[in-house]
Amino acid sequence: MADALALWKQLLQVQEPWAVRECRADEYNRCMNVWIGVDAPRGWFRLSRPKPVDSGPEVVWRHSGFGGWKVQIHVRPPVGSELPRQQWAGEAGMPFTRALDKQILALLNEGVNMAGVCAILDVPMAELWRYRHAIDNGRHGVAEGAGKASPNPVVAFPKDAGKPAADSRVPELSDPVWARLVDGSLNIDVRVLSLQLLLSRTRSQVAVIADEEVRMMKLRDMHRYFLKNERMLSHELQQLVREAA
Repeated sequence: MADALALWKQLLQVQEPWAVRECRADEYNRCMNVWIGVDAPRGWFRLSRPKPVDSGPEVVWRHSGFGGWKVQIHVRPPVGSELPRQQWAGEAGMPFTRALDKQILALLNEGVNMAGVCAILDVPMAELWRYRHAIDNGRHGVAEGAGKASPNPVVAFPKDAGKPAADSRVPELSDPVWARLVDGSLNIDVRVLSLQLLLSRTRSQVAVIADEEVRMMKLRDMHRYFLKNERMLSHELQQLVREAA
């Protein structure tokens, strides 16, 4: 048992004062449950065995899988303390650890749909919907010191991110016109109902989103919409091209 605890401590990179207290394998569901807590300091000569400190309610997050096995992290933080900030832990009220959170957000940012994310990372659709609802309503990354959303966010894009086809009139994703369109500082005449609905929903979401990576995802979603519907959006696109120029 001690060897298994040491292995999971190394795999998860658990550091003091946190310690892996227990791990159980659910063979039927191919799921490993790992319990992490805080031990009281040892005595001067470090001969006595550390005792667990008084803990609050247990918090459970889904973590990145290992070798086809799902991993559930169970944490009991000490009474009166904050939740751990490590990658094997997550935010309060969120279903995933920060490590898995990054993987999910990266896939969503690349345009993978919800069903695809579930298939790739083997996460339940119900939990993914809860996660998506949280990020769409500004409850993602708030504990990372984000505070209120910046009125003029600076978003860094890869050099060739969102580069349209050679014959496309859609501005590149890195063009500031997209941030202006999404945050509401640029208003255009919209004749297509589906774009009206998308733009209204996106602006209301961006208004409460402080996490820059999530804001980038919203820009990508809007950019992809224009790329997929370029012919239908000729009137709206003409205005964007003029503003970008």
